[in-house]
Amino acid sequence: MRKLIIIPTLVSSFRILFLPLFLCLYSSVNLIPCLVLLGFSAATDYFDGYIARKLKASSRFGGYYDASTDFVFVFGVFAFFSFKGDYPSWLLILIAESFVLFLVSSSLLKKMYDPVGKYTGSALYIGIVLTLIFPSQAVFSFVELAFLTFFLVSIGSHAVQFARKAIR
Repeated sequence: MRKLIIIPTLVSSFRILFLPLFLCLYSSVNLIPCLVLLGFSAATDYFDGYIARKLKASSRFGGYYDASTDFVFVFGVFAFFSFKGDYPSWLLILIAESFVLFLVSSSLLKKMYDPVGKYTGSALYIGIVLTLIFPSQAVFSFVELAFLTFFLVSIGSHAVQFARKAIR
């Protein structure tokens, strides 16, 4: 079954391949294709795990690779938004710190699933959609505040998990 791991890995890889295409479409002000590509990206995030479970090809590598491709795509999009002046650079730092927090917690806690991380990733995808559809300072401020909130909740959640593990 180890050979089957390539299938969900390829599905995850599409997110990295979608990033330059997304940025090119966005630069050309092609909103609908950007939204469709973003939808495909979100779908690959769902289906890579589903396929891995169905093929019994789940692995730690696959979990980390899935999270890494999410990070590359989302960070790349927000880096572009930041470069345009839509978002401050501190938001990129928080996105990167969220990913590092996931890597550290999953290796220390020996647990790949991070529900707060899933919500944070979903919030970032929603932030991208809102930025595409309603590019205004009000939306930018809302996305910044929402992600900051998710980041702080994530830190608190991980602190509780680490404390529980230390008590055991």
